[in-house]
Amino acid sequence: MLLLYKKNILITTFLVLAIFLGAFFRFSNLDSQAYWMDEGYTINAIQSTIQNGTSKGSAILDSGKTYFCPLYCSPSAIITKTYGENAWSYRVLSVIFGILFILLTYYLAKVFFKKQNVALLATFFVSLSYWQIAWSRQARWYTMLEVFFWLALLCFYYFLKIKDKKKKLISLIASILFTILVITTHKIAYLLPIIMLIWYLLEQTTFNKKKTIIALGSTTILLIIAEYGFGLHFITHAITNVTLAYNLPYYLSFYLSNYWIFIILGIYGLFSTKKETRKNIILLSIPLLLYLFFLSFFTKIIHYRYLFHLTPIFYLIASAVTIDIIEKIKHNYGKLILLILLILAFFISSNGLIVPKSFYLLEADDPSKMSRPYYAYTPQPNWNLAYNEIKNNINNDEIVISSHPHFNKIFLNQPGYWIKYNYLGMEDTPNQTSDNKEFYVGAEIINNLEELKNITNTKHGYIIFDYMASDGKIDSTIIKYINNNFKLFFYNEVNSYSKIWIYQF
Repeated sequence: MLLLYKKNILITTFLVLAIFLGAFFRFSNLDSQAYWMDEGYTINAIQSTIQNGTSKGSAILDSGKTYFCPLYCSPSAIITKTYGENAWSYRVLSVIFGILFILLTYYLAKVFFKKQNVALLATFFVSLSYWQIAWSRQARWYTMLEVFFWLALLCFYYFLKIKDKKKKLISLIASILFTILVITTHKIAYLLPIIMLIWYLLEQTTFNKKKTIIALGSTTILLIIAEYGFGLHFITHAITNVTLAYNLPYYLSFYLSNYWIFIILGIYGLFSTKKETRKNIILLSIPLLLYLFFLSFFTKIIHYRYLFHLTPIFYLIASAVTIDIIEKIKHNYGKLILLILLILAFFISSNGLIVPKSFYLLEADDPSKMSRPYYAYTPQPNWNLAYNEIKNNINNDEIVISSHPHFNKIFLNQPGYWIKYNYLGMEDTPNQTSDNKEFYVGAEIINNLEELKNITNTKHGYIIFDYMASDGKIDSTIIKYINNNFKLFFYNEVNSYSKIWIYQF
């Protein structure tokens, strides 16, 4: 009894320490890093929620259009009204969910692999994971989606395994509720019901026609409710906009380079662990493989962060396999050496953090190391510093033309002007509202070079744009004209794909 008590004290102490360290890393210097492009969209939606209210859960933008992010933007609007318009207010909800996921990881590992040491090791990895910390510090929905996604799967796993009918029903209802929450967080979670269907079919020891029909019908109903009941229209959009592509090498290259040690352990575990462990490794791999399949072959856009909520799979599986190997080693020194080597690899590979950073480089290829014609990146130019220069020098009668006018509103409280281009760099996607205003803040649109010349000949002000906008998106003749005819007022470079320019006219 005493030994059990001491063991529980140690486990509780470890969990408290892991959560404390995780919280410290996630909160440390939270307001020091500049906003990046997508954070700007979230911040604009939060400000719009405060100023204009919402319509059916969507923030009403200054352009009159709406931006759907009810579960992140609406609570953040309340936080912002309480604590003011600052990076802490915009990002803190993401931090909170990032911290919650540390605790959730412990329960996930404990439920799936039934071993305390597996749960402790997986919790350690998530607590100090570079990518978990980095994405927990962004004013975006990634950690919120991660928590709801895994709560939905956890409850569904309980539903599959529990024999008690009452508990089984409660687990199913909880799973459906969390599924609705995660789909509402972001439409990319639409694959979750399909994952659950696959899990359900795999759990059937014999084919049961009635159960299969019920499962297919339930999945269809859930998707229809999300599609039309919540007005998400993701399936409709996906069907009409699906584009065959081949992005698999990019995803494999990025994730193999960042999680190689965990992937090796996972593959090894498929052939070396016990039957029940292998079965759960397969179950956990299904969500990753399904998302990888759709993102690799049915969209031209490469966003590594759309797999972020699945990266805990690497830690969960690797922890289970590591503990399995350790249990097979007879000598304690051998066990300790293996554990130390894995933890050293975790930190040396930059997957783990020892000290907090003030700047976190987000998921991206490094074009300086690539010879391929295309690379994916998350642009992180220093918008804060650049707009601070404009704010300190702009006169009342001067205008600001921006490649991302939502930053005009955030930093200057004005929509300004926008040089028209396709934000996604794809054909046939909407760029502006019907009244010729930019989508996010209703900025005045500059459609072509002639309009730019007319405005800059009659007004004074600044033009600000980043590398992403100039990299094949804004018309090259416009960029060339700006470079040749206006004075370079400010330039800053974070890395080869995160540059920002300000020209004065």
